[in-house]
This record gives sequence, structure tokens and C-alpha cells, in this order.
Amino acid sequence: MAAFPIVPPGLQELIPVSQFYINQKWNSMFQYSCTYDLLGPNGNLVYQATENRECCGPRMDVRVQDTQGYNVLHLLIPYECCSWETKLQVIDASGQLLGYIEQNWSFSSASFDILNPLNQICLKVKGPGWGEGFMSDRVFQVLSADKSFMVGHITRVWKGISKEMFSREDKFVVQFPPDLEVSMKAILLSCTLLIDLLEHERQRNERNSS
Repeated sequence: MAAFPIVPPGLQELIPVSQFYINQKWNSMFQYSCTYDLLGPNGNLVYQATENRECCGPRMDVRVQDTQGYNVLHLLIPYECCSWETKLQVIDASGQLLGYIEQNWSFSSASFDILNPLNQICLKVKGPGWGEGFMSDRVFQVLSADKSFMVGHITRVWKGISKEMFSREDKFVVQFPPDLEVSMKAILLSCTLLIDLLEHERQRNERNSS
């Protein structure tokens, strides 16, 4: 009899689901780092993610907690001097590495490789091409490692012109097969946060350079 995969601690809520919502939120206009609500299929709050920012600290450091305040995931891009590393480590509550998310550089679209702890590609995430997603939802396709079939989607929801202009709060929908391994579901949720955090990092850099 085949053994069932071990579910990382705190991620049991991901076992039966095929869809998650991620809503960015700002508690005040002076808030500098990003926070997110991660909602289940019925819109119930399941997890909350908080970006930690500090001078000379990690390039990216996000803690995901359940509604009881217990850590369930740690998303980390360590800071290295003179490095522009974009390989995100996804670590569970016990300190076990679940895998990596590595950004691929392209002039036409943003794309990411989902890697297991052995650096083997398990999934690929392909962003919208040039001009796609203008004044509409931006869809990132989740593909098999060989790109032969679609596994799911990460969708950045278009809020409408007025809200896009005056609201900083982004909204995402993440879709994946219900029988996908829980660690892969967790990494796809992490990839969604990475997509948004990289965009906010780009905006901060543009403001600082100007």
C-alpha cells in the first residue's frame, strides 16, 4: 500500500481545497511593508502573511501564520552583498525546506520555476506576455515541468480603473488540483506572494531612484 505524503504542520487546511484567495491589505497609509489575508474557498480567513523589512536584512522575509498566531510558513530570500538573488526558500513550521521558487528573467513575461528541495523542477509558472492583462485580469499559468499541460492558474484580479488608480490593495485567486501535494499548494501560494512582493519592490526602487 502506497504511503500518503506527510502534510507539513499547520497546512492541513490545504488538503481538500482547489482554490484560495489572497487579499493584500494596508492598515494605514504609513504602512511600509505588505500584509496579506489568505482566504479559503468560502472566503473564510485561514492564514495571514506579514512581510518583515529591516535595513541590511534579508531581501525578502515573510511569515505566514494561522488564525491562532502559529507560524506555518517562512518565505526567505537571504541578503547577500552585491547579489540580486531571486530564489525564494519556502520553509515549513518545523524548519523543513519544502522547496524553492526561482524567477526566470525575460523581456516578454515574468516566469518562475517551482523546485523541490533537490532543486528539481516540479512546476512552471508563466506570466502574461507583453500587453496581456492590460485593464483586465493578469493570469499566470501554472504548467507541468515539461509545459505539456496546464495545472492551474494564479490570477491577479483587475479591480477597475478607479480602484487601480487609488487603491494599493491587490487581490489574487490561486487555483490548483484538489489532489495536488500539499507542499506544492503551499509553494504556489508562496509564489503568489512573491509575484506581488517583487512588484512592490520594483515600485519602491523606482520611487527611491527618482
